[in-house]
Amino acid sequence: MEARRRTGWDAAGLVISRDGGDVHVPLLAGAMHYWRVEPRRWRACLRALVELGVRQVETYVPWSVHEVAAGRYDWSGARDLGAFLDAAGEVGLGAIVRPGPHCNAELTDFGYPERVLRDDAIRARAAHGGPVWLPAPPRAFPVPSYASGRFHAEVAQWYAAVAEVVAPRLAPDGPVVAIGVDNEAQMFFRLGAFDHDYHPEAVAWWREAGGHGEPPRRWEPDDAAAQARAVAWVRFKDQLTARALGQLSGALDRAGLGGVARFHNLPPGEPWWSELPEVARAVGGPAGIDVYAGRRDLATIQRRVLHLVGSADPLPLVPEVGVGFAPWLPPIAEDEQQDALLAALAWGARGLSLYMGVGRDRWYGGAIAPDGTPRAAAAWLRPLLASLREVEWETLRRPVDVALVVSRADARWGLASSWLDPVTPVVAEMIGLGPAGAAELGRDAAAVRHRRWIAAIERALALAQVPYVLVDERCPAERLASFRAIVAPTFARIDRALVDKLRAAVDAKRVVVIGPDTPTLDELGQPLDAALPRRVGRMRAGSVDDIEGLAEDLAGLVDEREAWTIERGHDVDCAAHVDASGAARAVFVVNRSAKAARAVVRTPGKVAARDAISGERIDGGDGALEVAVAPHTVRMLVVE
Repeated sequence: MEARRRTGWDAAGLVISRDGGDVHVPLLAGAMHYWRVEPRRWRACLRALVELGVRQVETYVPWSVHEVAAGRYDWSGARDLGAFLDAAGEVGLGAIVRPGPHCNAELTDFGYPERVLRDDAIRARAAHGGPVWLPAPPRAFPVPSYASGRFHAEVAQWYAAVAEVVAPRLAPDGPVVAIGVDNEAQMFFRLGAFDHDYHPEAVAWWREAGGHGEPPRRWEPDDAAAQARAVAWVRFKDQLTARALGQLSGALDRAGLGGVARFHNLPPGEPWWSELPEVARAVGGPAGIDVYAGRRDLATIQRRVLHLVGSADPLPLVPEVGVGFAPWLPPIAEDEQQDALLAALAWGARGLSLYMGVGRDRWYGGAIAPDGTPRAAAAWLRPLLASLREVEWETLRRPVDVALVVSRADARWGLASSWLDPVTPVVAEMIGLGPAGAAELGRDAAAVRHRRWIAAIERALALAQVPYVLVDERCPAERLASFRAIVAPTFARIDRALVDKLRAAVDAKRVVVIGPDTPTLDELGQPLDAALPRRVGRMRAGSVDDIEGLAEDLAGLVDEREAWTIERGHDVDCAAHVDASGAARAVFVVNRSAKAARAVVRTPGKVAARDAISGERIDGGDGALEVAVAPHTVRMLVVE
């Protein structure tokens, strides 16, 4: 029997079902790890979060912290999850629990009990047949296979133990409003095509999904049939992740935690690395993207959040936005994290959790100290969250008419043919190899061209000041057809399902632009028997090297825009968020350049605004607002 609906999601945040009707609550959370804080300090920290302006407290529930022996758990003292949840409810906070099984949280073994990781029936297998290790301080550990039946049986027992504590505290009668389904399910950051998982049960899943024989273990440069199988293997690993998450979500239901809003958080990563819509469908709720970045990453934040806004359903969720960071990774200053958070908001994130809201061990920073006193970050977070409440942020929208399609038809070939394999493309992206990122090390020229074209189109749309989002090719056809214009960079290959969606968009009288080439092959390199409609536009082949010309071409995709644009803007963007009447309530000015800018924002008549954090008032002239923006920074303005 299906569990009754207790909480769910809409485009503004959480929906809590009560006898008197649904209650809509924005998702503005702060993370606090109860087992890392003295219980006598819990209420002080929770009250400090309330005073900061958050609406929910979010916490992992780590398996290894609570398990004292196989099937035996300790829920006492600092591990008393029930008492912590009760305390959160008493101060007026909703609670978001994340029982893993993968927690990370800088825990040894990422929160898995050591006995589970020692079980040979559970360990993932590399292409050479041995276990797959993840180097993570303070030591490396062998990662589990998400296809292992033993693994899922162990997790089911863990979920049942969590449910004994959490189920009596589910909303609407208790504080628990949402549950995270696992964490960062991206093959443990090891995304190399032939790295893993070659566990026997993963191989069985491969065959069930239509894979023939043994999965490929290397790229064969002179064998076209083997290359197609390699690309199919890369595609299958996305399917494996989604299938495993679906099983974990079902295990939560069977444990007695059904009917509560679910979500998953993908780690910081490029749109080509995860099928976000498939992950969301698997868990039955939003698939969000974590944001940990500094000022020089504003363009990266923009791309990832625009992918989230264009592809997430129903809520563009950032489950973790950095306030502090892990001490063994390149440091990110807290003032830079302010700009990263503002950038995520600028491009449309509407649900978020501050990580960390309350500081803890194996972490520097955090808005609140473990004794409940505010830290430096609270000084800017408090007025920012107050401004979000004032403008009713969850109800605002950034008007967008253009969808830039995120396709994997070429990206998978680049991953499968990478010279770097089995090293993860995460490493290649960090190195900064060029506009095509990790694809620069691929032996497939189309994969390199595709990434370069995406980068060129992003720059051109920004130069033309055309608001756009990135829409995943796995999104439903109706999502793509909801935009006035669709831009889909194409070369020789295209996903067959995307052809059908573009044809539906043309039939719905939408403007569709492809190119520079007309596809003749499908995603596996097979002849394409479904032609694209003739009523599509084409991008000129030379446009990738002529950004200004490309910008001029793409500017015609939308009607003439005057208000809320930047005069002579190149590296400065403006993002206006409007209410239901179309009136701008919040406007962001983003300076991606290394130079200070004095941006002139065109406005609909004479308006005034104030900085959401500093409170500085800016009086506009007739049709213009002049805003000073420091290098690599973002300002949020509340329109008065």
